[in-house]
Amino acid sequence: MNKFNYILMAVAVLMMATACSNKNKSREERVEEFRSMLTSNDTTQMLQICDNAMEQLKGKKIDQVLASLYEYNDSTEELKPLSDEYKKRLQKRFKLFPVQEYERQYYSFMLEGCNDVKYEVTFRTAEQTGGSAAKTMFMFNPVKIDGEWKLCVKTATDEIDEEHL
Repeated sequence: MNKFNYILMAVAVLMMATACSNKNKSREERVEEFRSMLTSNDTTQMLQICDNAMEQLKGKKIDQVLASLYEYNDSTEELKPLSDEYKKRLQKRFKLFPVQEYERQYYSFMLEGCNDVKYEVTFRTAEQTGGSAAKTMFMFNPVKIDGEWKLCVKTATDEIDEEHL
């Protein structure tokens, strides 16, 4: 029985040391570790869900896109469906600035809950404005939770990959 207690204690110490070592890693180390675990399939899946959402927005399927979006809290690592208030704000945005055309500007993998996919969105074509097209930018934050990619919206307070600014 005494031997069993020592084994349990050793396992507990090892688990605590492993958990603490992740917290002591620098952001750069965590980014590099996350990127090293990704596959080409991750890139394909992540870009596909983002491009599909943009195509649906272009097709005026706003409610369908909003139903597939999530909010991610980085500090608690919690993923949850969009709140009704946030859905209303995004719905208003997509109606004010409808996606006429879009072009992916860049994508970047950083961490499980912090990635960038940036689009340039034309909401009024040159023909509609009588001059140059009216454009804006839109960013998704695809997150990988439990091995599955989920689509979140990047907000002004979210961290972005500064290499692409």
